[in-house]
Amino acid sequence: MKHRENYNKRKRSSNHHLSEQYVYTGNQTTSTTLRLIQYNTEGVRDNAIPQEKENELFERIQHQGKAMNWVQVNGLMDAELISRIIAKFGLDMLDAKDILTPEHIVKIEEYQGKIFIILNSCHYNERNEIETEHIGILMVGNTVITFAETNHDLFIPVIKAINEDILGIRSKEDGSMLLAFLLNAVVASLVETSTHVEELLEDIEDTLLDISTNQESVGSLIQQRRREYMVIRKNSLPLREQINKLTKSESILISHEAQPAFIDLTDQLQYVNQTIDGCREIISSLVDLYISNNDLRMNAIMKRLTIVSTLFIPLTFLAGIWGMNFANMPELGWKYGYWVAWGIMGLTGIGTWIYLHKKDWY
Repeated sequence: MKHRENYNKRKRSSNHHLSEQYVYTGNQTTSTTLRLIQYNTEGVRDNAIPQEKENELFERIQHQGKAMNWVQVNGLMDAELISRIIAKFGLDMLDAKDILTPEHIVKIEEYQGKIFIILNSCHYNERNEIETEHIGILMVGNTVITFAETNHDLFIPVIKAINEDILGIRSKEDGSMLLAFLLNAVVASLVETSTHVEELLEDIEDTLLDISTNQESVGSLIQQRRREYMVIRKNSLPLREQINKLTKSESILISHEAQPAFIDLTDQLQYVNQTIDGCREIISSLVDLYISNNDLRMNAIMKRLTIVSTLFIPLTFLAGIWGMNFANMPELGWKYGYWVAWGIMGLTGIGTWIYLHKKDWY
């Protein structure tokens, strides 16, 4: 295990330098697969392309004419294959580095008639833990290529949109509308996760407001939700700034028909940012409430201990008097002295309890 960690550290450090060859530095182990979806007004063709037949991928794109091409590259383990695809479509090797490095920042670049995007999606797994997936998107003319770390079902809504020709996507002659649908799928994942975090934080708030519930694990839950909030914030805030580049772009790469879709993306990201801002306020109030509840519980414990001490103070006083070793103590020679002492102490304890109860100190 230690050797594996050292190997991963070496991999992560290797992509921080300029080089002619890069490696995948993430933790996913999904094998690299190729899938080509081609569509136009006449229909949709969906084919899996074996890695050893990657040339067939480029031949199908070249011979399909004006049809739109969507190449799905799932799994980034085969760094050499990804580098070859990047080079085939006229990008620089540094762009391959960005795709193969999940720690890379969110960015959208437009140059030489291409749009290149690096971003991250978020989703909750079956253990209710947040996970991120590194996504790369390249648009070149009528071809859009997506690079993803796993086979997660992030882009299933996009495939459905193509098959059902939603918003007339199959009649569009460029890739800008497909690009908008792909970005919408990523933004939708951010919307869902941010909303889910907010709901989980509200559940924690309900737990803290009910002082009678067991709150031992609440502190760790708050920290976990805070980490999840930070993950969403890290991936959504810069994305909004970058997408503004596309909405304000005068490039011919983004058609006027697709502009409303990109504007809608900024609206969704605005919702995400408002939600995470709300989460930040909730987390702050939850921390204060958690600390306050701990103080209240501690005060309640100290109150009980004080009451017990108060009950025994007069009894200790009486026991101290009768425990003194004086020769002249009339009670010692009285045959009822022992039971009278017990009675006095019992009545004293009961009287003290009644007094405290009437004062409502319990």
